[in-house]
Amino acid sequence: MPIEMKMKRHILLSIIALAMTSVVASAQVQLAEQQPGTLFAYPLAPDTCSTLESRCNYIITHFWDNYDISKPIVDDAAFETTFRDYVDFFRYAHRNIVMSSVRSLVNKAQSSTTNLEKVGAMAERTLYGPDAEYWSDEVYVAFAKPLAASKQLSRQLRDHYAQQLARINSVQLGAVLDFEYIGTDGQKHRLAELPEAESYILLFVDDSTDSMIGRLRLSTDVALNSLLEAGQSKLVCICLNDYSPEWSTAAAGYAEHWIVGCGKDLARMLDVRRLPCCYILNGERVVLNKSLSVEGLMSAVNPNY
Repeated sequence: MPIEMKMKRHILLSIIALAMTSVVASAQVQLAEQQPGTLFAYPLAPDTCSTLESRCNYIITHFWDNYDISKPIVDDAAFETTFRDYVDFFRYAHRNIVMSSVRSLVNKAQSSTTNLEKVGAMAERTLYGPDAEYWSDEVYVAFAKPLAASKQLSRQLRDHYAQQLARINSVQLGAVLDFEYIGTDGQKHRLAELPEAESYILLFVDDSTDSMIGRLRLSTDVALNSLLEAGQSKLVCICLNDYSPEWSTAAAGYAEHWIVGCGKDLARMLDVRRLPCCYILNGERVVLNKSLSVEGLMSAVNPNY
């Protein structure tokens, strides 16, 4: 990213942060009173918390103080609303505060197997699942790791969380990615064998309508095509299915400049949470971003999108 663009982004984020500080401050009185559809009144940050981060730190630290998580959760809808509000504050709080709060919540929830299951389900929905508003591998792992090891949960649930942890660990930001796939020629290939480029884009798709629309949108995106035509980036489209001559014939009609392959087992091996799904790698195949939507990728390659 050019220095000028970085400066503009830094200024924009600073303005947003200042605006959010006043928003959070003005919302404290309302949060301190129990709102319809929530489980309890949220904590009120004292006036000594003068920044957005300090206010969110306080709220997260004391969020569950007025609720006994060991008692049965009878209103699932209110619990979901409350949990989503809790997670919303994660974006603006210090990492250590968030992690400490999560550990405390999971430890207290272990006094009730049913509640522990509900906490795990909401953590997955808000932090990991395909429709999560706030994806955070680090925070979700803090939930999933003790759940995968909990003897209170069924073997099926423990295995569920263990498989998610394995997928997260298989593709971490900053790690070098390499895997084997079958090309349209029916032969085995590896990412490490790709022609050199400044960056690589991985597009994972299946035979769904959403994937078809996603492929079409990317194939006609001017900014992306400019990068591919100039050789700056290579786009590798991986279809999560078995190889067949019929698939090979259809895949040959994909966009120009795309490298196309398939591999059914890759859906189990890699961290692919929704389809279509995009990864961005640098020239050394280091993972810079993952689990991007098509819109997220188009925004990344086109600042004016």
